[in-house]
Amino acid sequence: MKKNKLAPFSLKGKTVLLTGGAGFFGKYFSKAVLDQGADRLIVIDRPGTGLDFKKELGKKYGKSKLDWCEVDLYDHKNTETSYKKILKKVKKIDVLINNAFDFSLKTGFNDPSGKLENATHDQLKASFESGIYWAIHATQILGYPMKKRGAGSIINVCSMYGVVVPGPDLYEGTDKFNPPGYSMAKAGLLQFTKYSASFLSPEVRVNAVSPGAIPNLEGKTYNSITSKNPVLERLYKKILLKRMGHPTDLTGAIIFLASDSSSYITGQNIIIDGGLTVT
Repeated sequence: MKKNKLAPFSLKGKTVLLTGGAGFFGKYFSKAVLDQGADRLIVIDRPGTGLDFKKELGKKYGKSKLDWCEVDLYDHKNTETSYKKILKKVKKIDVLINNAFDFSLKTGFNDPSGKLENATHDQLKASFESGIYWAIHATQILGYPMKKRGAGSIINVCSMYGVVVPGPDLYEGTDKFNPPGYSMAKAGLLQFTKYSASFLSPEVRVNAVSPGAIPNLEGKTYNSITSKNPVLERLYKKILLKRMGHPTDLTGAIIFLASDSSSYITGQNIIIDGGLTVT
């Protein structure tokens, strides 16, 4: 194997495509990728989302390093057209980070309609759609050009709830909960990670990261939570490292898997949960 003369975790020379790039995790992933010297970052996010963040990235890193693509990933035809236009423009994608998920009433988050006894067919379908199919679709369109070119890394953002499930005691007395479709989707994405790692090998590596308790305290969304919520207090007691996580706790693993430092790793899942799932 040719020795990498760059810094161990450098992304210099690489083009990275990140879905959900203006979301809670996505903002930190975007900055981390650019901080590590990626030649170009392509952010995929919903129309009208994160425009202030787009300006912030352009100002800090330079507009020439950033492509911003507004795509409704539920619109499969437009999504495919957008991905193909991007490929034609940039010629190659070195790293694909499948991060997008629809945290909303549509997938049943934090609304009585999404609980196990009430969850609708449409909510479960939307969980599958955003939690698994969006990653599959991107892998189909962008992964095979990587294989043909002879190199690439795909990173799927999963969840500890694809490995374990939340106990109902976490949510007693609150209006917060994690809907069944989320665990179902993230478990499916983990299995797809292994499947695609097998079929895209040896040229393309496919791995996953599974975040633990990383509450969204920064925005008012269906998956946001307040710092004084009892759910967080109960989770805290289960975490071996005795602190909640932050998206910056994930960026090291993202950069590692995107870089050539992980060149002998594929089909794996890194659980980043402060030890919560150990016990």
